[in-house]
Amino acid sequence: MPELTHLPSDCTVDDMLEVSDRDGGVIVDGWLTPDLLDRFNRQLDPLLQAHSGTDSGSEASDEFLGLRTKRLQGLALKAPTFVEIMTDDRLLDYALAIVGPISPTVILNNGEVIDIGPGESAQPWHRDDDAWIHANAPAPLMINTIAALVDITPEMGGTLVAPGSHRWDDPERLPTADETVACELTAGSALFFRGDTLHAGGANTTTDRRRRALSTGICAGWLRPVENSYTNVPTEAAAQLPERARDILGYAFYDASSIGGGYLGYHDMGDPKKLFD
Repeated sequence: MPELTHLPSDCTVDDMLEVSDRDGGVIVDGWLTPDLLDRFNRQLDPLLQAHSGTDSGSEASDEFLGLRTKRLQGLALKAPTFVEIMTDDRLLDYALAIVGPISPTVILNNGEVIDIGPGESAQPWHRDDDAWIHANAPAPLMINTIAALVDITPEMGGTLVAPGSHRWDDPERLPTADETVACELTAGSALFFRGDTLHAGGANTTTDRRRRALSTGICAGWLRPVENSYTNVPTEAAAQLPERARDILGYAFYDASSIGGGYLGYHDMGDPKKLFD
């Protein structure tokens, strides 16, 4: 049976890259400190208690997201501890190393709490890069992380991963049971994986346990992200955040002139940063 490598909390970005280059993903134990985990969960508790469930407006989207799953975005505003997670040096350096061949900068693709309820079915296998099916880029378009906010077992819907699938030649190939890992994560640990790695949310076969996790995706700076951060964290709220957080949310000019590319994200023909002068 395949396995995913576990690295200690003090691992380096190079350690993470070495493993994920081989396997497509890596688990870092103790990624979130106990203090950060506690603060973040306390901010999330009332939000999830008041959450009525998936309602994206699209039946197909709801099926994919999970009818027994609660999801939260706009976390920089709703649960401010997320800003610390989103701007973590190793997270961003890992993303830049993987996405760097196609983009000199990165932005937030999604910051999303995924709370899988009892009886939820497994997601279809997918690659996160498939959100941009016509991009045809020579490197991954993004990286993603799934950080456990509670202890997570396979029975609770632990993420399913096909190690090595980022190297498969056949894009239509789906993994067999013998090629699949169901991640078991202790609270605070995180799965890091490339956007070209096959994965899926697992089925929650328990009767009374919810799988609470945080998905933090970082993508190439020239892409339209899955999460609309400009409406989830509008300018007035972004003004209260650190500059680096605003940059990752997309409130910054994209300049690819250093690699022969162009400019994106003008605000009134200037850098959006002037909104915050």
